[in-house]
Amino acid sequence: MNAAPGWYDAGVPGSLRWWDGAQWTPYLAPVPDSAEVPTRPSLGWYATAAGRIRWWDGSQWTSLRVKDAQPGSDWANADQFGAAWVLGLLYLFIGWQQLFSGWSGPTPGTGWVFLLLGALWLTAAARITLIRRTPAPTADQLVVIDAVRPLPGEVEGPGAGWYPIGTSRTRWWTGARWSAYVGTAGGVRATFRGERAYRRYLILSWVIAGVGALIVITSGALLLSGGAGDGYGAKTALASGLLVGAIGGVLLACSGFQRRAVLLPTRPPAN
Repeated sequence: MNAAPGWYDAGVPGSLRWWDGAQWTPYLAPVPDSAEVPTRPSLGWYATAAGRIRWWDGSQWTSLRVKDAQPGSDWANADQFGAAWVLGLLYLFIGWQQLFSGWSGPTPGTGWVFLLLGALWLTAAARITLIRRTPAPTADQLVVIDAVRPLPGEVEGPGAGWYPIGTSRTRWWTGARWSAYVGTAGGVRATFRGERAYRRYLILSWVIAGVGALIVITSGALLLSGGAGDGYGAKTALASGLLVGAIGGVLLACSGFQRRAVLLPTRPPAN
Protein backbone atom coordinates (compact mmCIF):
# COMPACT_ATOMS: atom_id res chain seq x y z
CA MET A 1 0.00 0.00 0.00
CA ASN A 2 2.99 2.32 0.44
CA ALA A 3 3.88 2.05 -3.25
CA ALA A 4 3.13 5.38 -4.94
CA PRO A 5 0.61 5.45 -7.79
CA GLY A 6 2.42 4.89 -11.06
CA TRP A 7 3.17 2.60 -13.98
CA TYR A 8 4.69 -0.73 -12.95
CA ASP A 9 5.55 -4.07 -14.51
CA ALA A 10 2.60 -6.33 -13.79
CA GLY A 11 3.66 -9.29 -15.90
CA VAL A 12 2.12 -8.08 -19.17
CA PRO A 13 4.76 -8.41 -21.93
CA GLY A 14 5.65 -5.06 -23.47
CA SER A 15 3.25 -3.13 -21.23
CA LEU A 16 3.07 -1.41 -17.86
CA ARG A 17 -0.04 -1.37 -15.68
CA TRP A 18 -1.24 1.58 -13.59
CA TRP A 19 -1.14 1.01 -9.79
CA ASP A 20 -3.44 3.57 -8.10
CA GLY A 21 -1.78 3.24 -4.70
CA ALA A 22 -4.18 0.61 -3.42
CA GLN A 23 -4.88 -1.78 -6.28
CA TRP A 24 -4.15 -2.54 -9.93
CA THR A 25 -6.32 -0.79 -12.53
CA PRO A 26 -7.19 -1.85 -16.09
CA TYR A 27 -5.04 0.92 -17.60
CA LEU A 28 -2.07 -0.24 -19.69
CA ALA A 29 0.75 1.69 -21.36
CA PRO A 30 3.62 0.55 -23.57
CA VAL A 31 7.03 0.10 -21.96
CA PRO A 32 9.07 3.24 -22.75
CA ASP A 33 12.41 3.13 -24.53
CA SER A 34 15.04 2.09 -21.99
CA ALA A 35 17.17 5.04 -23.06
CA GLU A 36 14.51 7.41 -21.72
CA VAL A 37 14.09 5.85 -18.29
CA PRO A 38 17.15 7.36 -16.53
CA THR A 39 16.14 10.88 -17.60
CA ARG A 40 12.81 10.67 -15.76
CA PRO A 41 13.21 11.82 -12.13
CA SER A 42 10.73 10.79 -9.46
CA LEU A 43 7.72 12.96 -8.68
CA GLY A 44 8.29 16.07 -6.60
CA TRP A 45 8.60 19.85 -6.58
CA TYR A 46 11.41 21.16 -8.77
CA ALA A 47 12.80 24.58 -9.60
CA THR A 48 12.44 25.29 -13.31
CA ALA A 49 14.82 27.24 -15.50
CA ALA A 50 12.42 30.19 -15.26
CA GLY A 51 12.94 30.27 -11.49
CA ARG A 52 9.53 28.90 -10.54
CA ILE A 53 8.84 25.86 -8.40
CA ARG A 54 6.55 23.45 -10.22
CA TRP A 55 5.15 19.95 -9.61
CA TRP A 56 6.64 17.15 -11.71
CA ASP A 57 4.41 14.05 -11.63
CA GLY A 58 7.16 11.65 -12.68
CA SER A 59 6.48 11.92 -16.40
CA GLN A 60 5.54 15.53 -17.17
CA TRP A 61 5.16 19.02 -15.74
CA THR A 62 1.76 20.05 -14.37
CA SER A 63 0.01 23.36 -13.74
CA LEU A 64 0.71 23.06 -9.99
CA ARG A 65 3.26 25.60 -8.78
CA VAL A 66 4.51 27.46 -5.73
CA LYS A 67 4.25 31.25 -5.83
CA ASP A 68 5.18 33.56 -2.95
CA ALA A 69 5.84 30.47 -0.81
CA GLN A 70 2.23 29.29 -1.30
CA PRO A 71 1.21 26.27 -3.40
CA GLY A 72 -1.45 26.75 -6.02
CA SER A 73 -2.24 26.24 -9.68
CA ASP A 74 -1.88 28.22 -12.89
CA TRP A 75 -5.05 29.63 -14.41
CA ALA A 76 -4.53 27.17 -17.27
CA ASN A 77 -5.06 23.72 -15.77
CA ALA A 78 -2.85 21.10 -17.42
CA ASP A 79 -5.40 18.37 -16.66
CA GLN A 80 -7.88 20.20 -18.92
CA PHE A 81 -5.51 20.13 -21.88
CA GLY A 82 -7.86 18.30 -24.25
CA ALA A 83 -10.94 20.18 -23.05
CA ALA A 84 -9.20 23.51 -23.61
CA TRP A 85 -8.61 22.74 -27.28
CA VAL A 86 -12.13 21.36 -27.78
CA LEU A 87 -13.93 24.26 -26.05
CA GLY A 88 -11.70 26.83 -27.74
CA LEU A 89 -12.51 25.51 -31.21
CA LEU A 90 -16.19 25.04 -30.33
CA TYR A 91 -16.60 28.62 -29.09
CA LEU A 92 -14.79 29.99 -32.13
CA PHE A 93 -17.16 28.03 -34.35
CA ILE A 94 -20.25 29.33 -32.51
CA GLY A 95 -18.94 32.90 -32.63
CA TRP A 96 -18.17 32.67 -36.34
CA GLN A 97 -21.56 31.10 -37.01
CA GLN A 98 -23.38 33.91 -35.17
CA LEU A 99 -21.42 36.70 -36.84
CA PHE A 100 -21.36 35.45 -40.43
CA SER A 101 -24.30 33.08 -40.91
CA GLY A 102 -26.97 35.74 -40.59
CA TRP A 103 -28.15 34.64 -37.15
CA SER A 104 -27.53 37.24 -34.45
CA GLY A 105 -27.73 34.91 -31.44
CA PRO A 106 -29.56 35.52 -28.14
CA THR A 107 -28.57 39.21 -28.20
CA PRO A 108 -26.62 41.33 -30.68
CA GLY A 109 -22.88 41.04 -30.24
CA THR A 110 -22.85 37.60 -28.60
CA GLY A 111 -20.81 36.32 -31.52
CA TRP A 112 -17.91 38.47 -30.37
CA VAL A 113 -18.31 37.12 -26.85
CA PHE A 114 -17.97 33.56 -28.11
CA LEU A 115 -14.96 34.51 -30.21
CA LEU A 116 -13.30 35.97 -27.12
CA LEU A 117 -14.13 32.84 -25.09
CA GLY A 118 -12.67 30.68 -27.83
CA ALA A 119 -9.50 32.76 -27.89
CA LEU A 120 -9.25 32.46 -24.09
CA TRP A 121 -9.53 28.66 -24.14
CA LEU A 122 -7.05 28.34 -27.00
CA THR A 123 -4.64 30.62 -25.14
CA ALA A 124 -4.94 28.29 -22.13
CA ALA A 125 -4.28 25.27 -24.35
CA ALA A 126 -1.19 26.95 -25.83
CA ARG A 127 0.03 27.84 -22.32
CA ILE A 128 -0.34 24.23 -21.21
CA THR A 129 1.56 23.08 -24.27
CA LEU A 130 4.49 25.35 -23.39
CA ILE A 131 4.54 24.03 -19.81
CA ARG A 132 4.58 20.42 -20.95
CA ARG A 133 7.44 21.11 -23.35
CA THR A 134 9.69 22.44 -20.58
CA PRO A 135 12.74 20.14 -20.25
CA ALA A 136 12.48 17.48 -17.54
CA PRO A 137 14.07 18.44 -14.20
CA THR A 138 17.25 17.05 -12.70
CA ALA A 139 17.89 15.83 -9.15
CA ASP A 140 19.66 19.03 -8.10
CA GLN A 141 16.50 21.03 -8.92
CA LEU A 142 14.46 19.20 -6.27
CA VAL A 143 12.92 21.57 -3.68
CA VAL A 144 11.22 20.66 -0.40
CA ILE A 145 9.43 23.35 1.61
CA ASP A 146 6.99 23.06 4.50
CA ALA A 147 4.17 24.66 2.51
CA VAL A 148 3.83 21.57 0.30
CA ARG A 149 4.05 18.94 3.03
CA PRO A 150 3.18 16.27 3.96
CA LEU A 151 4.48 14.81 0.72
CA PRO A 152 3.45 11.42 -0.63
CA GLY A 153 5.43 8.78 1.23
CA GLU A 154 5.80 10.74 4.49
CA VAL A 155 4.88 8.59 7.49
CA GLU A 156 3.64 10.14 10.74
CA GLY A 157 1.93 7.13 12.29
CA PRO A 158 0.75 3.55 11.75
CA GLY A 159 -1.34 2.68 8.72
CA ALA A 160 0.27 5.16 6.34
CA GLY A 161 -0.49 4.50 2.69
CA TRP A 162 -2.63 5.25 -0.32
CA TYR A 163 -6.37 4.84 0.27
CA PRO A 164 -9.22 4.91 -2.27
CA ILE A 165 -11.35 8.08 -2.37
CA GLY A 166 -13.32 7.09 -5.45
CA THR A 167 -13.49 4.64 -8.31
CA SER A 168 -10.04 5.41 -9.71
CA ARG A 169 -8.41 7.82 -7.24
CA THR A 170 -6.44 7.44 -4.04
CA ARG A 171 -5.15 9.90 -1.43
CA TRP A 172 -2.06 9.65 0.76
CA TRP A 173 -2.67 9.13 4.49
CA THR A 174 0.42 9.75 6.64
CA GLY A 175 -0.92 7.71 9.54
CA ALA A 176 -2.03 10.89 11.31
CA ARG A 177 -3.54 13.15 8.63
CA TRP A 178 -4.51 13.31 5.00
CA SER A 179 -2.10 14.91 2.57
CA ALA A 180 -3.10 17.13 -0.32
CA TYR A 181 -1.85 14.59 -2.87
CA VAL A 182 -4.16 12.41 -4.96
CA GLY A 183 -3.19 9.51 -7.20
CA THR A 184 -5.02 9.53 -10.54
CA ALA A 185 -4.68 7.64 -13.80
CA GLY A 186 -2.81 10.68 -15.13
CA GLY A 187 -0.33 10.87 -12.24
CA VAL A 188 -0.11 12.22 -8.70
CA ARG A 189 -1.76 15.63 -8.31
CA ALA A 190 -1.85 18.10 -5.42
CA THR A 191 -5.18 19.55 -4.26
CA PHE A 192 -4.10 22.64 -2.34
CA ARG A 193 -6.86 25.27 -2.06
CA GLY A 194 -9.39 22.59 -2.90
CA GLU A 195 -12.35 24.67 -1.68
CA ARG A 196 -11.60 27.44 -4.16
CA ALA A 197 -10.94 24.97 -6.95
CA TYR A 198 -14.28 23.28 -6.29
CA ARG A 199 -16.15 26.61 -6.34
CA ARG A 200 -14.52 27.50 -9.63
CA TYR A 201 -15.47 24.12 -11.03
CA LEU A 202 -19.13 24.63 -10.10
CA ILE A 203 -19.22 28.18 -11.49
CA LEU A 204 -17.64 27.08 -14.77
CA SER A 205 -20.02 24.12 -15.06
CA TRP A 206 -23.12 26.28 -14.48
CA VAL A 207 -21.90 28.96 -16.89
CA ILE A 208 -21.32 26.41 -19.67
CA ALA A 209 -24.68 24.74 -19.04
CA GLY A 210 -26.44 28.15 -18.89
CA VAL A 211 -24.90 29.35 -22.14
CA GLY A 212 -25.98 26.15 -23.86
CA ALA A 213 -29.51 26.45 -22.49
CA LEU A 214 -29.75 30.11 -23.60
CA ILE A 215 -28.70 29.25 -27.14
CA VAL A 216 -31.14 26.34 -27.33
CA ILE A 217 -34.07 28.40 -26.05
CA THR A 218 -33.40 31.36 -28.35
CA SER A 219 -32.70 29.36 -31.50
CA GLY A 220 -35.64 27.07 -30.80
CA ALA A 221 -37.96 30.06 -30.40
CA LEU A 222 -36.76 31.52 -33.71
CA LEU A 223 -37.39 28.26 -35.51
CA LEU A 224 -40.87 27.89 -34.04
CA SER A 225 -41.80 31.48 -34.88
CA GLY A 226 -40.52 31.18 -38.41
CA GLY A 227 -38.41 34.31 -38.01
CA ALA A 228 -35.07 32.71 -38.82
CA GLY A 229 -35.11 33.04 -42.61
CA ASP A 230 -34.17 29.72 -44.16
CA GLY A 231 -33.50 28.43 -40.65
CA TYR A 232 -29.94 27.26 -41.38
CA GLY A 233 -28.30 29.61 -38.85
CA ALA A 234 -30.80 28.84 -36.11
CA LYS A 235 -30.52 25.10 -36.70
CA THR A 236 -26.74 25.28 -36.52
CA ALA A 237 -26.99 27.34 -33.34
CA LEU A 238 -29.45 24.86 -31.87
CA ALA A 239 -27.02 21.99 -32.46
CA SER A 240 -24.18 24.04 -30.96
CA GLY A 241 -26.30 24.92 -27.94
CA LEU A 242 -27.21 21.29 -27.36
CA LEU A 243 -23.53 20.34 -27.47
CA VAL A 244 -22.47 23.12 -25.07
CA GLY A 245 -25.34 22.31 -22.74
CA ALA A 246 -24.42 18.63 -22.78
CA ILE A 247 -20.84 19.48 -21.80
CA GLY A 248 -22.11 21.59 -18.90
CA GLY A 249 -24.48 18.83 -17.84
CA VAL A 250 -21.69 16.26 -17.78
CA LEU A 251 -19.53 18.60 -15.69
CA LEU A 252 -22.36 19.14 -13.20
CA ALA A 253 -23.05 15.40 -13.03
CA CYS A 254 -19.39 14.87 -12.12
CA SER A 255 -19.38 17.56 -9.40
CA GLY A 256 -19.70 15.03 -6.57
CA PHE A 257 -16.71 13.11 -7.87
CA GLN A 258 -14.79 16.37 -8.22
CA ARG A 259 -15.64 17.35 -4.65
CA ARG A 260 -14.27 14.08 -3.27
CA ALA A 261 -11.16 14.51 -5.39
CA VAL A 262 -10.16 18.04 -4.32
CA LEU A 263 -11.48 18.37 -0.74
CA LEU A 264 -9.65 16.68 2.13
CA PRO A 265 -11.69 13.90 3.78
CA THR A 266 -13.02 14.73 7.22
CA ARG A 267 -12.43 11.25 8.61
CA PRO A 268 -9.43 8.90 8.70
CA PRO A 269 -9.47 5.87 6.40
CA ALA A 270 -11.72 3.01 7.45
CA ASN A 271 -9.02 0.34 7.10
